[in-house]
Amino acid sequence: MNEQNALRSKILDLLYRGESRLTILNEIVKQAQDIAHGSICSILCVDEEGKYLLVGAAPDLPDFYNNAVHGLPIGYGIGSCGTAAYTGARVIVEDIASHPYWKDFNKLAKAANLGSCWSEPIKDASGKVLGTFAIYHRTPNAPSVADLGFIAELSEITAIVLDRFAINKRLEESENKYRMLANASNEAIFIIASDKIVEANKRATEVTGYSEAELSGMSIFKIIEEKYWHSPYSTGHEIFKDRIRAIGIAKDGSELDVEVHIECSVFKGKPACLLSIRDVSNYLNLKTELLKLSQSVIQSPISVVVTNYKGDIEYVNPKFNELTGYSLEEVVGKNPRILSSGNNKAELYRSMWETIKSGKEWQGEFQNKKKCGELFWEFASISSIKDESGQIINFVAVKEDITERKRQEQIQKIILDISNAVFLQGTLFEFIELIRNELSAIIDTTNFFVALYDQETEMFSLPYHDDQHDLFDKFHKGKTLSGWVVDHNEVLMGTVERLEELEGLGEVVLRGEPSKIWLGMPLRGKEKVIGVLVIQSYEHENAVTEKDKEMLELVSHQISISIEQKRSEQELQKALHDATESDRLKSVFLATMSHELRTPLNAVIGFSELVNSETDIATAVEFCKMINQSGQNLLNIVEDLFDISLIQSGAVKIKQENCSILNLLYEIDVVMNVEREVLGKEHVDLKLNVPDKYLALSIFTDPHRFKQVFLNLLKNALKFTEKGSIEYGILNADSNSGELLQFFVKDTGIGIPDDMKENIFGMFRQANESLARTYNGVGIGLSISKSLTELLGGKIWVESQVGEGSTFYFTHPIKF
Repeated sequence: MNEQNALRSKILDLLYRGESRLTILNEIVKQAQDIAHGSICSILCVDEEGKYLLVGAAPDLPDFYNNAVHGLPIGYGIGSCGTAAYTGARVIVEDIASHPYWKDFNKLAKAANLGSCWSEPIKDASGKVLGTFAIYHRTPNAPSVADLGFIAELSEITAIVLDRFAINKRLEESENKYRMLANASNEAIFIIASDKIVEANKRATEVTGYSEAELSGMSIFKIIEEKYWHSPYSTGHEIFKDRIRAIGIAKDGSELDVEVHIECSVFKGKPACLLSIRDVSNYLNLKTELLKLSQSVIQSPISVVVTNYKGDIEYVNPKFNELTGYSLEEVVGKNPRILSSGNNKAELYRSMWETIKSGKEWQGEFQNKKKCGELFWEFASISSIKDESGQIINFVAVKEDITERKRQEQIQKIILDISNAVFLQGTLFEFIELIRNELSAIIDTTNFFVALYDQETEMFSLPYHDDQHDLFDKFHKGKTLSGWVVDHNEVLMGTVERLEELEGLGEVVLRGEPSKIWLGMPLRGKEKVIGVLVIQSYEHENAVTEKDKEMLELVSHQISISIEQKRSEQELQKALHDATESDRLKSVFLATMSHELRTPLNAVIGFSELVNSETDIATAVEFCKMINQSGQNLLNIVEDLFDISLIQSGAVKIKQENCSILNLLYEIDVVMNVEREVLGKEHVDLKLNVPDKYLALSIFTDPHRFKQVFLNLLKNALKFTEKGSIEYGILNADSNSGELLQFFVKDTGIGIPDDMKENIFGMFRQANESLARTYNGVGIGLSISKSLTELLGGKIWVESQVGEGSTFYFTHPIKF
């Protein structure tokens, strides 16, 4: 016990004498080892982050061991010391070789010849763990009660040492911090006791011209005469706060206009005064100029933004608030990128920052976004603000709102581009798409269409329609919004409220997906409204504004003229194409007729010349059959020509009567079986398909024309089918509903190319129109079928795949 008391006294004496922390910790370890014979001691300290243990003192442990445990993580099961620091409780490991806490450190302990380790956490008065004190033995060893008391005593003494040095370090850091702050101040700071200067900062030496040594102990009255001080200070009062204006005298005798702040304080346990002296000589002169400058910035008609070197906003003037919608409080500390629209190129920003950080002025244009989401344009002039040493400390941006100017420039460009595009774009669709792309530079054209109006049919056709929800090719004017624009010949800015008002008045009927905003612009021709240009948004009511409406009114005249011109151009091109096609078809028809008429006539003449008195009866009969067949072919051609002539003149008469579908189809089947035999195509299957529910059904039709349509389709199918089958008949429909019956003819023939499907029902049209084609025919059978089907109240169409076959469909009313 006497030895332990001597240890405590020795350590406290070293602390009093101001010895270093390392010296004192080493002394604790050596004294402990002298008392506990055969032991090896170490002190590990917790690092500043509280995560690792660092070697504080372990003079008798090998260097390789100390290097290994320096930076040991604090955690459960990480050796004796790591665990003790983590749990805050004593850890006794009697046998290192077998203890689980040491499984990762067995080789290290063996190399250092360590057999046991007792570790005690070192704690301050609040219980915070500062480190660990460890006692090692060369062989496995269990502590006695006295040993446990001794290690606890060593931990307590070490805690006093570590805590004292931690306090000293904090005091030193605090003193350095306040000294640094005082020296960084722009004001001269003095600490005085009575009238003597005790301390002075760096700025005090700059203002007065005296060195720190000269100022130390000098009377403050030498710098500021006693007459300026109020009586409480001059009479020695200790508790006061005051401010005075005075004339100070510098070392060189020059006068300084100063303002002095005085506050009672305590310095090193004694009453003192803290003086803060500011040189206001230039302030009075600058005050008026600063007032002028500040008012100029505040009342400026252009935006002013001041940022620090990093680009964070420190000040914006009222014009900025008015223009952007952001208040000063909302933007201070933020980067100007809060205004970014996302439409400016990264290269623009890179060039700007490179220029202004080099100290040069940058000028350029930005498209930015207001708080409400509205886009606007600014012309910015940005320059740097430098301190006395030439270092950049701030940037100032002077920005002019050029939105209206840019709109006018863009409007002029749009008008010019649209007028030029009339001659460059091939189709009306391409031309309107260009209009949309041009307008998208200044307005949201996500949902955009142009509807052209036909006054005779009161129908709108849509040559261009791009919409998120609705899709139309044409629609009747009726009480549509587009119809309202045409009828009133004025722009309709349709907010939700306005559209509901119009519907309530019965002027419009709203259909389709409801819009948040609908803008319809009449397209005016020379004498009338020719259509409507529409822009709408389903999500944002501000997607189209009054300014957008005004802009569209400015460009709508040019758009109307250009669309009308482009439409006229396309109509002329179509008329020219139709005329050219008509001439071509006439040529094809004449060539075809020449071929189709000559072939049967040559057969009639040729075979009739071969028949004479010497011809045997069998050959004569065969020749007569050939002559008869050729005659029938000629008759069919002539009848088709008569039919097409009657159809075109409107002279075809439909003679309707009640007819049994089954009888009609059986008559057609008989004819087709004979036709198949005549053509020598018995190998092609003919399949008649009539659902049971139609077996007793009658329709009101012209039986001759009905069979003519069916036979035309079937003969075509038989002509173009070399193998496989031809199926025909009726598809299912509701016979009691008054709807149309749907008939079909399906073959496995050569098929029809996609580019011919549109024209196959035209006059004199075939899939192959050359004279070298394999299959004969004038090319008017399908045209006749189409016309007759429509006269009977139905329609006809085809589905086909080249090489796989075709299916022709036509409809007929159950009741006509």
